[in-house]
Amino acid sequence: MDKKMKPSAAASTDGEDRISDLPYALLHHVLSSLPVDEAVRTSVLARRWRGLWKGVPVLRLVGPKKRFPTAEDFDTFVNRLISARGDWPLVSCEVEAYLTWDDYAGEPKEPEPNLYFDPWIQYALACKVKILKVVGDLVGSETELIVSLVSQHLTSLDVHYVCLEKDTVDFSSCPVLEELKMKECGLWVRGMSFPSLKRLFLVECNFPEDYRVRISSLGVVSLHLHVGRGKIPLLESMPLLETACIDLSYQCKDQCRGCGGDASCEGCHGYPAGSYRSVLLNSLSNAVNLELKDEPKVYIYKRDLECCPMFGRLKTLLLDMWCRAIDLHALVRILQHTPILEKLTLQLCSDENFLNAGRGERKHARIEQTFACAHLKEINIECEEKQRVKDKVRQIVKIFRKSGIHNKKISFKKIPRPEGCYHFEVVSPRAFDDNWSGSGGE
Repeated sequence: MDKKMKPSAAASTDGEDRISDLPYALLHHVLSSLPVDEAVRTSVLARRWRGLWKGVPVLRLVGPKKRFPTAEDFDTFVNRLISARGDWPLVSCEVEAYLTWDDYAGEPKEPEPNLYFDPWIQYALACKVKILKVVGDLVGSETELIVSLVSQHLTSLDVHYVCLEKDTVDFSSCPVLEELKMKECGLWVRGMSFPSLKRLFLVECNFPEDYRVRISSLGVVSLHLHVGRGKIPLLESMPLLETACIDLSYQCKDQCRGCGGDASCEGCHGYPAGSYRSVLLNSLSNAVNLELKDEPKVYIYKRDLECCPMFGRLKTLLLDMWCRAIDLHALVRILQHTPILEKLTLQLCSDENFLNAGRGERKHARIEQTFACAHLKEINIECEEKQRVKDKVRQIVKIFRKSGIHNKKISFKKIPRPEGCYHFEVVSPRAFDDNWSGSGGE
C-alpha cells in the first residue's frame, strides 16, 4: 500500500466504512428514500450516523400495516419521532393511514386507529413542507380530512382515499399551491375553490347525488376530471385552460337509466326553456387540447351541446363513446365550433346506443349541415371491424367528404375484442370504404 494514501482510501475489501465519509447532502439523499423507521435505525451504524435522520428533508410515514403490528404502535413511534425531530424544514412528506380492514371487528376496547392523522399533516405544514402526499384508509372506514390546510410553502398536494365534508373547501390559504391530485376521494362539499392552482387532477372521486359541487379554479392550465359516483361537478370559468381530459363514469348520476319515455327524464327531454346552464363545455372552451369520454347513457355532453360555445383555441380533440350514443348531428355541431382544429380522434365501439343512433338518423332526416375546419390536418378513427360499425363509420366519412376533407387526411385503426382488452392495429381504409382512393377529393 502507498504510504501516502490515507487510511480512508483503502480498498473496500478491508471492511472500511467508506459510506460514512460521503458528504452530508449525499447521506441525506440516501436516507430520504427509506421509510422513516428504517432511516431512524441507521443511527446505530456509526457515530456519524447518530441523529443524521433528523436533518433529512424528506419524511415518509408509509406502509404502517406492514411495519407495525398495531395502529397504537405506529402512533407511538411517529409521535416520539416528531418530538425528537423538532422543526427541521421539510421538502417532501408522505403520510399514510393505518389500514383497518378487520383489526377492530368485535373489539370495542381496542384503540381507534389513525387518531393522529390530522396532527401529523399539521406537523408537516408547520415544517414548511413543499410537496405533501396524504393516503387515507382505502379498505376501512373513510378517513376524513379535518385539518385546515394553511401554508405559505406548499406547492404540490397529492391526496388518496380521504373524504371532505365541509360546506366549502377553499385553498386560498395555500397561495403558492400549483398542483392538486385527488384520487378516489369522497368530496361531500358544495363548493371547491383553488385560486392558485395550475394543474388539477380529480380521478375517480365521488360527488353528492342530489346537487352539483361547484369548482372554481381561474388559473388552472391542465385539468383531468374522472368522475366516479354522484352528479358531475359544475365547472366555473377557466380562462387559462390549455389541456383537459374529462371522463364520465357509468356510475355517475347524470344518465338515463331507462326512462321508458318519461317526460321528466332530463337526459332525454331536457330542461324547461332557459333554465339550463352548461355543466362542462362552456368552461372548457379555452382548451387547446381536449379529450371527452363517457359511457353511452351519460347525457351531460348532449345537454351542454344545446348551448355549445366556440372552442376558439382548440387544436386537438379526442371524442370517445359519446358521439355514437347521441347522433351524428352532435359531431357536426361541435366541429362547427372548432375553427382552428388540427387533429381529430374518434374512438368508437359498438353498443346498442351506437347502432340505434344511426337508425334514428336514417328514419328522420339526412345530415345536411357541414362544417369548416380549414386547419384540420389529421383525422384518426379507431373502431371495431364489424359490419354494423363499419356502416356507421361510412356515414362519418361521408360527412367529412361533404365538408371538403380529403381522404388522405383520414386514417383508421381497428380495436379488436374481447371486451376490456384494447389493442390498436392499423388497417386498410378500404375495410371501411370500398371506394376509397386515398388520393383526396371525392
